[in-house]
Amino acid sequence: MDMIEQYISISLASLIMWGFMMAFLYNVVKKSSAPNSDPSVMWMSLAIFLSYFVSDPLLNLSLGVDLMYSYKSYLIWALCDLFTLIVILLIARKKTIESFPAKLYVIIGLTVNMLLFIGMHIDINMVNRFDPWWFWSFYSVTVNVMDVMMIIALFCNKDFLGLVRGYNRLRGLLKPEASPNA
Repeated sequence: MDMIEQYISISLASLIMWGFMMAFLYNVVKKSSAPNSDPSVMWMSLAIFLSYFVSDPLLNLSLGVDLMYSYKSYLIWALCDLFTLIVILLIARKKTIESFPAKLYVIIGLTVNMLLFIGMHIDINMVNRFDPWWFWSFYSVTVNVMDVMMIIALFCNKDFLGLVRGYNRLRGLLKPEASPNA
């Protein structure tokens, strides 16, 4: 990876981490302005922010750890996402996705990212593929899209992509709409 690509990837990772920090701070202010409101989204924001903070490439470089070029980096990121997913499930275990759509968005985002990290780990370390191919581009775009989706969900806690509605339809929870002739 040349110097420009390395700079862009480190900057993008730091920008994503900053987005999660802003989502957390926004939810802290929102919670403090309505003290009796549910703090679940705030705690989910904190969990994700801390996970991304610990695995941030810029922080790791400043500590002398070059996680970007470690052969275990994708596995470490997958484990961080798995741990964060477990924490999120514990935080929001009694919360419905109808009242907390951010829960579903975060679960989907972390799961997709974790599976992509595992896929990259297998591709690079087990298959020993070192030449870029379509999966690497798919990985790069999808991980960043999932991160942005989670940040937006933590800010607004709304079903902005219709995932909750789709989830409910898959589960058969939505009643069929009445026909206009009835």
